[in-house]
Amino acid sequence: MSKLTDAQRTQIFWAATVIAVAVSLLQGAITTLVEICETEGLWTIRFSLGRREHLWWSAIAIALVASFGCMVLSFLAGNNNDSLGIILLASASSLAVFRYAWPAWRNRHYCSNRWAAWTGPSRTGIDTTLVPLIKGNDPWPILSKEVPVMKQHPVDIRLPIFRSNLIADDPTDILKARKRLMDTVTGQSEQQPDQKSETPLVPDDTTGLYAPIHSNKSASLLWGTHIGFSPRVSRGILAVPQRLLRSSPLTSSGHDGQPVCLAHGILGRNKGLEPYSFILGLNPGKFEEKCVQWPRPSKVLRTYYREEMNAAYGGLGSVFVDAATELALLLADSSHSLIEDWLSLRMEHQDHALNNQLARLGASDEELKVLYRLSYAAMLVSLSAHRKGREWRPEMKLFRAYWKIYKGEEMPAWMGEAVIVERIGKEESGAGDTDLDALIEAVLYKIDSPRSV
Repeated sequence: MSKLTDAQRTQIFWAATVIAVAVSLLQGAITTLVEICETEGLWTIRFSLGRREHLWWSAIAIALVASFGCMVLSFLAGNNNDSLGIILLASASSLAVFRYAWPAWRNRHYCSNRWAAWTGPSRTGIDTTLVPLIKGNDPWPILSKEVPVMKQHPVDIRLPIFRSNLIADDPTDILKARKRLMDTVTGQSEQQPDQKSETPLVPDDTTGLYAPIHSNKSASLLWGTHIGFSPRVSRGILAVPQRLLRSSPLTSSGHDGQPVCLAHGILGRNKGLEPYSFILGLNPGKFEEKCVQWPRPSKVLRTYYREEMNAAYGGLGSVFVDAATELALLLADSSHSLIEDWLSLRMEHQDHALNNQLARLGASDEELKVLYRLSYAAMLVSLSAHRKGREWRPEMKLFRAYWKIYKGEEMPAWMGEAVIVERIGKEESGAGDTDLDALIEAVLYKIDSPRSV
């Protein structure tokens, strides 16, 4: 070290100083950006940054350690005036590593799943006057190109770094703008749909609409990257407390809030038109025993999670609160990789392709509505029995069990179709030693008087 010249010692000192200053500026810029996103509701940007949080904090920590190393080298080479700088950099390096980088690495899988839970496909209600606009093969690219540029909600704003061909606007905004444009061109409102028409429209998988589709009734749309839309955080996030949106969230009782945040993201996207009508008669004890997540250690948090869900969804009824609570508990007991696989297969949603297929096979509006009302029960059974690669929600098995128990009628004719028999076989396959029938029985326990459909 003593062989270093004064010029070399000076260069090392300034290299350490420049690195420390640059890192401070970068850290300040990132922290400010995060605070702006959280304050102004730019949640798509915030959660996108969160997926890379562990990388930027690691880069900052490495740079600080490098600066600290240069400062130590300069001190050993004879710059005795650097002792204070060494102490400061040692403190900053330790803080960056143990306070930020390490926790960020531990949370990286959660932040990835948080992005998936909040930005996956969304189910949105479409007004009666807008339903006729959704027609043709793959209509959304055409509809989005024929409307003027719209002001985005803060939640929808994305970082304009990479150009994408995916549609950035909300589908309801597109339809409303399209309707206004058509009204302006024609000089009058579009002809209103015939209120006496009761003939359902033939569903098309590419439109994203769930059956039944009537020209004189509202419809339910499943939209996302699968039909050309850019992922963005659900606007339902506006109702979620900020303490649950941090990288290390907490419930109001001080417990780990990660599963609750993930559950809010899922429930903000998959409700459908009548969430107050869901069918679920849960037997928690039996359900817990038959889950792949058994022995379900997080079941002791049921009371605390229920308080959170009741505060958020109490207006939708006790059945919805029960489903939300059980979903959060299941997520708490599931591995990050299992949650990632489950979300990537869109298992949180009612099977859109199956819904359209049943409509083409002749399923009545009543039968399709029963399938919708059972969708949350199917979601819980799906997660509780999920294994990597399992691609089928047990919707038909659940429908068959419910119909036998509570309808007491002959099965619909389309249940005997070869494709439906094959579907039920697929739902049963891959279950391994999981008792799928017992899980279904546990979610249909004590449904005293199901609502009329």
